[in-house]
Amino acid sequence: MSPNSEEGIISQTISSSSSSSCHYQCIATLSGNSSYVSGLAVDGDSLYVASSDGHIRLWPLDMAMAMVREESTSSSSQGEVSRSTVAVTGSPVKCLAATGDGLVSSHQDGTIRVWRHAGGRRRLALRAVLPTAADCLRALLLPGGGYVEVRRHKRRAWVHHVDAVTALALSPDGESMYSVSWDRSLKAWRLPGLRCAESVAAAHDDAINAVVAAPDGHVYTASADGTVKAWRRRTGQKKLSLVCVMERHGAAVNALALGAGGRVLYSGACDRSVVAWENSAGAGAGGADVRMVATATLRGHARAVLCLAADGDVVCSGSADRTVRVWRRGAAAAYTCLAVLDGHGGAVKSLALARGGAGCDRCCACHVEESSSCSCAALVCSGSLDCDVKLWRVTVSEATKGSKVHHVGRLLGLIFHLFVWLSNFVEFKGAGYQVYWSMSKQSRYQEVTQALGTYGYQAFALMRATRRREMRQGKHRDEMATLLTN
Repeated sequence: MSPNSEEGIISQTISSSSSSSCHYQCIATLSGNSSYVSGLAVDGDSLYVASSDGHIRLWPLDMAMAMVREESTSSSSQGEVSRSTVAVTGSPVKCLAATGDGLVSSHQDGTIRVWRHAGGRRRLALRAVLPTAADCLRALLLPGGGYVEVRRHKRRAWVHHVDAVTALALSPDGESMYSVSWDRSLKAWRLPGLRCAESVAAAHDDAINAVVAAPDGHVYTASADGTVKAWRRRTGQKKLSLVCVMERHGAAVNALALGAGGRVLYSGACDRSVVAWENSAGAGAGGADVRMVATATLRGHARAVLCLAADGDVVCSGSADRTVRVWRRGAAAAYTCLAVLDGHGGAVKSLALARGGAGCDRCCACHVEESSSCSCAALVCSGSLDCDVKLWRVTVSEATKGSKVHHVGRLLGLIFHLFVWLSNFVEFKGAGYQVYWSMSKQSRYQEVTQALGTYGYQAFALMRATRRREMRQGKHRDEMATLLTN
């Protein structure tokens, strides 16, 4: 055990649920953080957890999963596992990103710290703090002094962020890194040389909350101004250029994620929705600029969407309503809500998703319920304001892998549509009906989606609204007839 190791608690209170589409359960809760969880990063068999008190901790997932497997016969258990505090900084951590040979962290004080593995993957050593002193000196030697005007009429070297660095994104080749900040700037960094290569001073009209880098060379940023922007270095140019502005959300955009091999962009916002964007121009690497269009809007959260994580056709959204929703992209860009992961005592602030490979091995290690295909298993890690990290095992059944699930959902929705339409003519006052409509809207949504899926609930809600409108129109006709007869 390293000198900076300490004991953390892994509590296994198996909370499982199944539906016709998937099986999901909370397999472990990682406790012991002294402040809320602000960032997560999965690197092999290790989970890095950042907190608002400036600590970065490492949890060995292989040890955690082994402990859960040993205690799988018990419905509730607790154990201790060695976790290492790999860093203690003087500024709250905002974001983590795994580089393969280390870790990168962004901080409230406007700095970025680069870490490398030392003595194995269980220890980290500080490599540099960005911007480096050499980078600052180089900026000062540039013509004009390298200064730019920032907020509150202050001037500072362009390599500096003057406010919290909210998000980081690594390019697929690992050569570049992009950072965004509340100071509205977007910066590009060269990781081999640890220097700032470019800075876009006013990338948005308000604080920037998220950034992702796509395999085709595009960089996407999301801001509190309600927009998502796409950036790209055009052929023969060294500077990032704005190529597309996406406006669909009615509130601040908090999170971004790339899915389907980088072809689909997801954005989550304070308007409680997740919007899926796809390129209508069909641009590839080196091709024309993107033309992003919204192909779907995923609704279901009761409060703001704060974080996203995507891998393949699965996307997870964490919200201030304390839940995590797991969505699956099907045929014809149709989305289904597979699961609602409920168990946190505070808003879900960060997510990490692992599918296939070692991540799948960790998921299947519990053997609480045998999976028919490991390709459908996912390990979802969620960090919350309640200071805990929960590990969820989500297994998508084989029945949902085909495109028929989309049509089955529509068929069930039409059946419910017919039931509500007939209820306009048949008086229905059953106890179950009365109890159902006395429930809250969120509870009704969960009840119907559990039975029929998203399409069934949407059709049910639409027909319910239609029925109410028809009832109001009928009431107005009766009132008009009464006036005419009098």
